[in-house]
Amino acid sequence: MKPLARVILRMLSRPATVVAVSVIMAAYTLLYLWLTGDIAEGGTGDWQAAFPAWARAFQTRGPFQFEPVGLIGLGALVWTFSPFNTLIAATMGLLVGLNVVAGWWLWRAPRQCGLGGTSTGLLGAIPALLAGGACCAPIVLIWLGLPIAGVLASLTPLLVPVALLLLVAGLWLSLRRLVGQVSPR
Repeated sequence: MKPLARVILRMLSRPATVVAVSVIMAAYTLLYLWLTGDIAEGGTGDWQAAFPAWARAFQTRGPFQFEPVGLIGLGALVWTFSPFNTLIAATMGLLVGLNVVAGWWLWRAPRQCGLGGTSTGLLGAIPALLAGGACCAPIVLIWLGLPIAGVLASLTPLLVPVALLLLVAGLWLSLRRLVGQVSPR
């Protein structure tokens, strides 16, 4: 097995780490879906699910935004379910969660990683959080109605792949530094 995969498996062998990654992933996924409009208020209060449009699964409504195939009523919320939008959101949430946990591990054991100060590992998690929010930042500005939102809205299609690349690169760099580490203190 490759050393980086061993580090991920070692991190995920601890229940607390699995819970942390899962909570971060779920929170990020829900926030992403809320900000992109896939989850919104306006439900009838009923719990329902209908998926009549599976043929539209591959139709796009914009770059990295796909048409919904069904509707899920969650009480006061409505989720216009798109499997690809959900997959993108969950993938980014997983990468953010793994980056945060890897940054935590680096922060907890800096001497074993050849780092000098205890804040170095925590600083390594900051780019992961910024990259994870890169795709949502313009959407938040639009949602808040700020004037600069129009300028940033044109960049939104580029930010999803850039954020994914930055999250993967940040995780790879963190895992490389964690190779050989036994466990955090």
